Amino acid sequence: MKKYFIQTFWCAMNSADSEKINMLLLQSGFTKVSDHAEADLIILNTCSVRKKWEDRVFSIVKDIIKERKRLIKEKVLPKDSIPIFGITWCMVRKTWLNSKYLSEKKERERARKIELLQDEKGIFNNDDKLFPRLEALDFTLRIEEIKYLLFILSHIFDEKIWQDDKFDDYLKMKQLRDNPALASIVVQTGCDNFCTYCIVPYTRGKEFSRKPADIITDCKESIKNWAKEITLLWQNVNSYWKQFIDSKLWNAEKSKWNDNIGKSPFRQLLDDIDSLDWIDRIRFTSSNPHDMTQDILDSHFELNHMCNYLHFALQSGNDQILKKMNRKHTYADFKKQVEYLRSKDPFFSISTDLIVWFSGETDEMFNDTLKTFEECQFDFAYIARYSVRPGTIAAKIYPDDVPDYIKAERWHKLNNALMKSLTQRNLLMIGKEDEVLIYWETENQFFGRTRNFKEVFFEKDKKCKVGDLVKVKIDEIDKWVLKGKIV
Repeated sequence: MKKYFIQTFWCAMNSADSEKINMLLLQSGFTKVSDHAEADLIILNTCSVRKKWEDRVFSIVKDIIKERKRLIKEKVLPKDSIPIFGITWCMVRKTWLNSKYLSEKKERERARKIELLQDEKGIFNNDDKLFPRLEALDFTLRIEEIKYLLFILSHIFDEKIWQDDKFDDYLKMKQLRDNPALASIVVQTGCDNFCTYCIVPYTRGKEFSRKPADIITDCKESIKNWAKEITLLWQNVNSYWKQFIDSKLWNAEKSKWNDNIGKSPFRQLLDDIDSLDWIDRIRFTSSNPHDMTQDILDSHFELNHMCNYLHFALQSGNDQILKKMNRKHTYADFKKQVEYLRSKDPFFSISTDLIVWFSGETDEMFNDTLKTFEECQFDFAYIARYSVRPGTIAAKIYPDDVPDYIKAERWHKLNNALMKSLTQRNLLMIGKEDEVLIYWETENQFFGRTRNFKEVFFEKDKKCKVGDLVKVKIDEIDKWVLKGKIV
């Protein structure tokens, strides 16, 4: 029985896709392990939005190989103990194999032993630029082509690995949830926004939305299997169903929805999920300000199970920079939405993404971003130093002209502003009794989140378990998190 280890980098979408990989491998007879040292197969579910995350992947593989070779040399492990390495998601452009699996002999063996899948011939190539950079890499896999994973592994391990024919559609593939109380439901694939700095449209393709009935079915199955919190996922969920509306009509339709004439497709989906029996919480991430409609904002207050939390990306507080980024909103647009949400609920949590030192960003432009922390009072922000991603529009037309020492200085200023803003927001929670869903546990503590997505640590109670909803009184701030006691 072969053992596998999977490491997930960065975002919630990647985490959901790792759950799909888990389901597929476990159904096919693999055993999951928590230590890569025990694994025959290592899959890295990667992110390439930032260069440093790509560099981290290469570093991890090289470190594992070095450690395995040391153990083999010391005869702790047998000679054939080098694991199979696969990379999926953002770093991958095509599903391909290392050249060592492409010999004529291997092709003949494959033809005899493996029942071929439709359109499998494209797998037998290794032109992906990852292979020359990482000699130990055995295969690359676009996550949308997950149906080929077991075919690839059959070829690499030189034996037939069982595959159920129903696992042939990425969007329909089930997920094996790490925490039964939490369900992440993928509602779209791809992205059509083409922000100049972003590689995602080139790695994930055109935006495509799932049918509402399929999403509702997934939600029902998740609830039946004890899910209490459902999170709808993708790059820009509030543009859900966009590809089914003529692009010329999309902005006109948004105007109608904002004038409360009818409902936007995503709001209709939220309404349908909210009406399901036995659901406790609904979240969605992430959103773009330019596709946000009034009815989606109002869903947080009009629906029974919606949580009072929203993550949507500002990226910069300066309109000139936003235009260079090809972001389709202004800072005023973003701020107006934040102010509306907070006017309805002062405890409403807002998190965002910010990029500093984008091409041409002056001190004045940076200060506009710095001021957003005072004006919007973010509960959290993911702050990134701009790094050029080959293949993006910005890489072709904009110079990376902000010196590294200025990048570091600006990052620290924003991080300090975040700490101040977060502390002010967390102070509002002191003395409050709030419902917490227990996400996981340590030996002595539970960790969970409130409905407004605040992280809370509290002492374990034998009457409670992971997945329970409990009342906790918040009595302390510990930097980024809150601490409390079960009421």
